[in-house]
Amino acid sequence: MGGFKQFLFRSAAVLTAGLGLTLTTAAVAHAAGPQPVPASELSKATSAAGSPTALGLLSKAAPAAKAATKLADTRPVYALNPAFVRDASAPVATFWYAATTATRGTERLTVYTAPDAKGTWQAVNVATGDTEARMFTAARGGLVFTEPQIGAWYALTGDRIRPLNQSATQSIGTAPITVAAYQELVATRYADKLPGSAYSDNGTAGGYDTTAAVSTTNHNLAVPATAAGIALLVATAFVIRRRRTA
Repeated sequence: MGGFKQFLFRSAAVLTAGLGLTLTTAAVAHAAGPQPVPASELSKATSAAGSPTALGLLSKAAPAAKAATKLADTRPVYALNPAFVRDASAPVATFWYAATTATRGTERLTVYTAPDAKGTWQAVNVATGDTEARMFTAARGGLVFTEPQIGAWYALTGDRIRPLNQSATQSIGTAPITVAAYQELVATRYADKLPGSAYSDNGTAGGYDTTAAVSTTNHNLAVPATAAGIALLVATAFVIRRRRTA
């Protein structure tokens, strides 16, 4: 997984009063799934994906394309919840960003959007490929979430978690597992890397050592910051490239 995408996860708690979303444990206590993103907010995300900022990022990602940009569905993407690592009663995942598939010429791309501290949706990044769209198709209606530390994508249906890509299969096996089993797994991986741990106190939480380059190999837990982090995303938006297979 690319460094900026880890940075996006580290920075994007994406909770604002305007959204009415709560990404903390208390939001959906004793429930496997996170609070869903309202359709009205996804509509705003789609609008942001067609904004001049987004179109500028798309032109950088596919500079040779002459055809007009076409936008498809916008989908909410969730990521492993640090609170779930501590407590199995917390939601498995929290909202990370909205992904809008775009076609520009022959290129398939994905626009990432997120609300800023005021609740206004902004285009914060563009990636080549359509990973999110393919994961949603594979999920067959399940809630799609990612464990970005290892590049794994899963579908959550009821109290079962199913792998959607090779990294997820390597993580949990080919068959679905229970939420409880997954919590035991991620607790083993990340419990010693949460805020307050020696790992965190050394400045390496989220894969970021304050004195070294971003690590993309350590299986560490990237912890979302506050909603103010979205402003940093907006100010630091740039194009990333990724392989088309996840």
